[in-house]
Amino acid sequence: MTALTKETRRQSIEEMFVQHIENIYYPGFAEEMTEEQSALYEWEFKEFQKQFRIEN
Repeated sequence: MTALTKETRRQSIEEMFVQHIENIYYPGFAEEMTEEQSALYEWEFKEFQKQFRIEN
């Protein structure tokens, strides 16, 4: 997988993550979370990504 493909995939998954979080809480929550609790945001995002991991 090329670097561009990996980055595009990450961005797409992150967009889905942001939509998911903002559907649960409220619009703008993801942005607030990145500013106020960036470590928690990264942890939550990594957990979300695990759902899409494809094992070879």
